[in-house]
Amino acid sequence: MTVIASPSPPKSPAGDAVHAFDAAEAAVLARYGVVATARFVDLAEPALRVRVLESGEGPPVLLLPGDGGVAAAWAPLMAELPGYRTIVLDRPGFGCSEHFDYRGCDLRPHAVTLLQSLLDALELGAVPIIGSSGGAQWSLWLGIDVPDRVSGLVAMGTPAVCLPGFHPLPPMRVLTVPGLGQLLTRMPARSPKATGRMLAPTDARLLEHPEIVALYHAAGKLPGYGSSVATIFQRSMRPGGFPRRCMLIGDDELRRLDRPVLFVYGEDEPYGSPDVARRAAALMPDARVELISRAWHHPWLADGPGVGRIVDAFLAGLRAGR
Repeated sequence: MTVIASPSPPKSPAGDAVHAFDAAEAAVLARYGVVATARFVDLAEPALRVRVLESGEGPPVLLLPGDGGVAAAWAPLMAELPGYRTIVLDRPGFGCSEHFDYRGCDLRPHAVTLLQSLLDALELGAVPIIGSSGGAQWSLWLGIDVPDRVSGLVAMGTPAVCLPGFHPLPPMRVLTVPGLGQLLTRMPARSPKATGRMLAPTDARLLEHPEIVALYHAAGKLPGYGSSVATIFQRSMRPGGFPRRCMLIGDDELRRLDRPVLFVYGEDEPYGSPDVARRAAALMPDARVELISRAWHHPWLADGPGVGRIVDAFLAGLRAGR
């Protein structure tokens, strides 16, 4: 179950959407046997209130969902890491964190500053970070720009647009068009089944997790969620899906990322071949790639126990100094 350590919003259409999201989240956590607490954290810079989902006891590990991702979608992996205090961020604009207008935002300094503020607010020093898609991109930026806040990185799937070889899907190309992207996101899917059909090109294995599909359906009705998805895509890519230059990580930056890095990559990843990860890992001082059979953009949805074992071994190696 989820325990919200803050007052519930008053009854309103927006409040109803939040309650529906909370119920969908509780169903996901119950499905995977994850006991978690949700709480809000006030950041110093940027001055935002964000929501984190925490589960378990032990060494802390920070999990970062991708663009449009929500915390409880990590539940199949959280269930496989019982020896850790897993802290999952609802990034601004997604889930129940405060809305953030990404128009005009320089995403890299925004991400690095926000993650530092989050770690400060949580009273954490250097931690392992597990990021998916855009969350992996954010974690790589932090590891390069402020390495003393990161003890190791796990990148799940293609880390958004920051590495050569990224391949946008047609729906993403449409969302990068200003105005049109916002218009489309104001028309959420009518049912969880329709949401599943919309998300399947990104990860077909998501359809095997109906509670998570229902969670994303509920997320789509949260105030500001759709506009945040469209605007963050538009700040990441030029119209048509070509990455903006400011988003890219250069080879020299990869060479100086001296923290251990693990890429967990699906063999059926739709946003780029495994060579995207292999090329980056070959440039880094301490990195490797693990391929997950029949996995797509979110490898833990294809094989939660298998990915959990790989991640657990990596985290144990960090603690042992290997």
